[in-house]
Amino acid sequence: MKTVYFLALIALTSCIKYDKVDLVVHNAKIYTLEGGEIKIAQAMAIKDGKIVAIDKEREIMNQYRADEFFDAETRPIFPGFIDAHCHFLGSGLNWLAVDLKKAMSKEDILVEIISHNIENNELEWVVGFGWDENNWKDKTITNDFLNKKFPKMPVLLWRIDGHSLLVNEAAIKLVNPLSEIKNGIVTEKDISLFISKINYTNMQKKIALKLAQKDCFKYGITTVSDAGLNLDEILLIKELQDSFELEMRIYAMLNSTKINLNHFSKNGKDSTDKMSVNSVKVWLDGSVGSMSACMKKPYAGTRNYGSLLITKDSLKKIAKYCYKNDFQLNVHCIGDSAVKVALDVMGEVLQTQNDRRWRIEHAQTVDELDIGKFLKYSILPSVQPTHGLDDEKMASKKLTKTVFEKSYKIRDLLDQNGMIAFGTDFPVADKNPIVTFYNAVVRKSNSAVISGQKVTREQAILAMTLWAAMANHQENNRGSLEVGKYADFVILDRDILKIKEENILKTQVKFTFLDGNIVFQE
Repeated sequence: MKTVYFLALIALTSCIKYDKVDLVVHNAKIYTLEGGEIKIAQAMAIKDGKIVAIDKEREIMNQYRADEFFDAETRPIFPGFIDAHCHFLGSGLNWLAVDLKKAMSKEDILVEIISHNIENNELEWVVGFGWDENNWKDKTITNDFLNKKFPKMPVLLWRIDGHSLLVNEAAIKLVNPLSEIKNGIVTEKDISLFISKINYTNMQKKIALKLAQKDCFKYGITTVSDAGLNLDEILLIKELQDSFELEMRIYAMLNSTKINLNHFSKNGKDSTDKMSVNSVKVWLDGSVGSMSACMKKPYAGTRNYGSLLITKDSLKKIAKYCYKNDFQLNVHCIGDSAVKVALDVMGEVLQTQNDRRWRIEHAQTVDELDIGKFLKYSILPSVQPTHGLDDEKMASKKLTKTVFEKSYKIRDLLDQNGMIAFGTDFPVADKNPIVTFYNAVVRKSNSAVISGQKVTREQAILAMTLWAAMANHQENNRGSLEVGKYADFVILDRDILKIKEENILKTQVKFTFLDGNIVFQE
């Protein structure tokens, strides 16, 4: 009798039909974030790079057979992180430049340049990045020390915020700008004259892109929003993606030059699963560190208000172009005056609430009289939580007390539309999404202005995934873990939604998956 029962069981089992997939990830705590809610599954099935099922462990394991089963060992899984504002290509090119972030004096700058072995960087210039005079004992900015050490070789050093340069006399003579350069300080309006003289080869750019990708995958980043690319750079990236040399998903903000806009007016938008060219980027003002962000009131102890980099009429022409051609308009605004101009221009063109998802990048200082315009015209704030912590000491000195109190209002901005997009602005700030998360939910600061703008952990994780995807018009295929979406996800060694605050920064990425394939493993 037992033999008959056993044979019948075998026959029944052999009749069960299993669906065949490429990969089953199981024994996990999967935060799907479906519908913007904190929903949890235990397993998911993946085929052809997309999720075909996500459910409880027994449901997936009983229905699917796969070429590979991946045991997550109960670790938490989140959608791949999305950096809503960064400089992906630029960060990669820094492999040729001298890192000056740790320089505490002008003498340190020289030491770093010399130790970088500049003769072997294959550039005709010395290029550096990351200096910050606020770290120097002698805060006087001058190029005298560069002129003495490098009388013939041109030197170009980016300030930490990317909104001013320190160059030597050899560089000034080579560029021969029409405007006056005092003490080697180059402001926004002349930066392009200098950087246009630095010729990176395509091979250097290819290496840079691959290095940037490797670093991002290490931190669980699977989509980057590169805030300012030109046509030739976009074509190079697409070439690498088409040949499978570059896998990173890139949302490209197109620099608002005539060449770029004319090309896409003539040829239309061109997007693939790895590259989206759907937005136009405008720099409307500078930065607080360079005292070039455009303010309604002057900087503390000065008569300097900063300035706009383009006129209001010019911005309106670009806005009308974007509206007509169905491009997103993403405007860099740091100062409250720049924010007002951008919101007013957007409002004139948009007129009412909409789903175009135009964005204010940074939205660093926003007047109470203007903040409601985000909701009125459905304009999205794209912010960097780490900036408030990095800038606190500097900004509190350069801005008046009343202006500083209007700054870094990430929670107030979130409340306008019920969502916000988080980025890092790397290489200006730390690209690690865990640092972004910590600085958004903990905001460990001596200033009530900064610490009082905490968001919840749930809001922070959404701002780095689903909301960031929505800010890119990409929520249909990424940002959450759902059937039909890309199998882009990150496995962490601890649950950042549950652990104690003091343990958040200890979190490590164990695995990063893109299209269901491992692209990083600790």
